[in-house]
Amino acid sequence: MASTLTDSGHSLSGDFSYDVLALPELLASSSQSIPPAALSTPDVSTYLGHLTSLPLTSLQSEPVSLSSSSAQLTNALTTLCHTSYPTFLSLHATASTLTASLSSLSSSLDSLLSTLPSLETSTRAFAQETRKIQRERRKASLILEHHDKLYDMLSLPMLLDSCIRNHNYNEALLLASHSATLSKRFPNNPLIQSVRAECDARVQAMLTQLLGVLNEPAKLPALFRTVNFLRKMEVMDEQELALAFLTGRGVYLDGALSAVDTEKRSNIEGNRDHRAAYARYLKHYVDVWREGVQDVVSQYNTIFLERASSSSSHPIPPQLYTLLSTFATHRIQTLLNLLRETLPMIPDPTHLTPLLTQLTYCSTSFARLGMDFKGLLAPIFVVAVRTGISQELEAAAEAWCAPLISTTKPSKAAQRPSQLLVASSASLVLPKATPAQMHSLASGPVNVPPQILASYSHLVVYLNAVLTAFNGLRMLAPIELLGDILSLLETTLTKSGLALLRYGREKPWRADRRSSLSEDSGDESKIVEATAELYFTVFVPFVRRALVEGVYSSSLAEVDQDKSAELESVTADWQRSLITPTADD
Repeated sequence: MASTLTDSGHSLSGDFSYDVLALPELLASSSQSIPPAALSTPDVSTYLGHLTSLPLTSLQSEPVSLSSSSAQLTNALTTLCHTSYPTFLSLHATASTLTASLSSLSSSLDSLLSTLPSLETSTRAFAQETRKIQRERRKASLILEHHDKLYDMLSLPMLLDSCIRNHNYNEALLLASHSATLSKRFPNNPLIQSVRAECDARVQAMLTQLLGVLNEPAKLPALFRTVNFLRKMEVMDEQELALAFLTGRGVYLDGALSAVDTEKRSNIEGNRDHRAAYARYLKHYVDVWREGVQDVVSQYNTIFLERASSSSSHPIPPQLYTLLSTFATHRIQTLLNLLRETLPMIPDPTHLTPLLTQLTYCSTSFARLGMDFKGLLAPIFVVAVRTGISQELEAAAEAWCAPLISTTKPSKAAQRPSQLLVASSASLVLPKATPAQMHSLASGPVNVPPQILASYSHLVVYLNAVLTAFNGLRMLAPIELLGDILSLLETTLTKSGLALLRYGREKPWRADRRSSLSEDSGDESKIVEATAELYFTVFVPFVRRALVEGVYSSSLAEVDQDKSAELESVTADWQRSLITPTADD
């Protein structure tokens, strides 16, 4: 049962609820200007519900209230239109513009949406293409970040080269060690490996430069530092380093000796006395050789042997001693070979004696180093003395025989004995040795030539040549050469005696048609006979005694048993010629 409102405002109950429920339809049917849809909105439904809840008085006054509110709103709207019409115009223009913009935006969005797939494709392609550039940029950024370190690393070869040029080997070794450390830390980095290769090339140049120092004129401190640097480089073991040291110093010594050889050639070419030139050359050579070899041996002992014995408890490797022994043996052998080649060109003992003294002192000084070669000198000098005395005795015999033999040749003008064998003042009276003189000659001093020979000029010249050779021999007379020199002397005496006997038998002066028989009258033959007599009885015994007793202070009795059979044969031949005169006589 629905309730209804009375005039007093009380609600009445009854069946009238359908009127309220049909109010929107009623209003829609009573007014054609109000569409039904407008009455079904939430606001209208709420307002209609509000109307139904009002009392009658309020409901009756509701139209007036609505009219008043409508008038107020109309007035307010009119006032607003008058006062804010620019705003409305601007709002209208803005709305129009916004509508157009929204339309344009809609079309642009459609176009954008249509281009998004191609944009996405292009973006992916761009990202793919710029990936390499990004990597390069990251590398460049990394390089820029580590610029100082990279610069230091790339500067290693240049710094190493500068240190080597300025001989700062210690700093160079530190730089080389740093490059090796970097190479081990980054074995797969091509840049670091390239820097390491360049540093290795510089280190190889430093090795060559250090080895070159061993070939230069350097003292012990410089050589010691050089060897220590080579040890730090660890490119050779101790034996190889010792061999390199000896090789380098040997090259320097060979250069110094080559300079002496060059000086020798210039001196010999400009000097007529070749013996003195060769003697000066050998003296200078021995001085340079002694100083050079002694320096090398002492430096080797200090650098290798003394260091090894003081720095380690292990014994010194025998190879180090072997290398030094080989070097010393080679150098001594080179010197001995030079002496064997050169000493025969200096046969004069006056030049050989100072050389032997110099070499003896040299050997004595080397004895402290274990290089005494004194015993090897004797055979070489014995050969040189034998060669020298042989040449002098043969030259003296040749000078004696040459005039005697040349006068026997038909093409030569005959030279009479009075002109050849004796002095002009003695051609009339020929002195002969008496038994008393012969006795005094056998027991007299050996350093005084027989005065009786002074009248025989050719024999005196021969005697002077032989005694000159003996005087030189006295300064250097090897005892083992006594037998050889005596045999050689007897050979030359035999040759000279044969030449004199032949001259006496053939009498070549008689073949000269310019001389008459009266001029001869036997005097020339007597001169030859007197000369032969003094030759075999005075000259030969005196020169043999001068050699044995004067030079060697020995006794003829000890060597007469070895007297030459040829000389005895020639002497016997002369004695037979005295008993059996020739038919011409």
